[in-house]
Amino acid sequence: MTEPYFTSVLIFIEVIFSLMVLNTLKKAGGNNTLLVSLGGIFILWIITAYMMLSAGFFSATGVPQLAFTVGVVVPIVLGLLAYKFSNPLAVAINNIPTSSFLALQQMRAAFGVIFFFALSLPGWFQYIGGLGDIAAGIGAFLALRYLQKHPEMETQAIVKGNLIGILDFIIVLNLGVGVVLQAQSPDIMFDLIPLYVVPIFILLHIFSLLKLRTLKR
Repeated sequence: MTEPYFTSVLIFIEVIFSLMVLNTLKKAGGNNTLLVSLGGIFILWIITAYMMLSAGFFSATGVPQLAFTVGVVVPIVLGLLAYKFSNPLAVAINNIPTSSFLALQQMRAAFGVIFFFALSLPGWFQYIGGLGDIAAGIGAFLALRYLQKHPEMETQAIVKGNLIGILDFIIVLNLGVGVVLQAQSPDIMFDLIPLYVVPIFILLHIFSLLKLRTLKR
């Protein structure tokens, strides 16, 4: 797949995923102000990431591995701070049922498929990252079906639905930053995934696991 076409398809899928997240928050009671604000943040986030990659920002820093890691971590930190200090956001997230968290995590499979069309990645990394994301999506799908059949087993569904996805991120992010970025520039359009959707998926994992506290009470 050529780079321009790959980029267009990737951004389209990311927009669809963003709309799914906003729709989930809306169903959980998110008000219009919250949804419009988050929608604006999502748009600016994608545009900023695209412009940084296009301009070769991470390579230009001289410390591409560190700069790229910061680019992934900062949105996660900001998301957690927003959850802590924005009551409307916290209320909406706390109202999201486990089934919705798992439904969103199923999208990992779609991004896993994208790995195999990213010609700028090493072949071995395509297989590890792609199959890992697909496995995470399938794991979320199976956990959702388990929850639907056994609604009283929500704790087990949360653990099963998040375990593979979290392990995949630990492996792939470490290999990506520690190995792949030693040999090539991070300024490729594929990296719209770790710079945008990966932080969102990680936040979904965290917020989903936070429900375990409520279930134990």
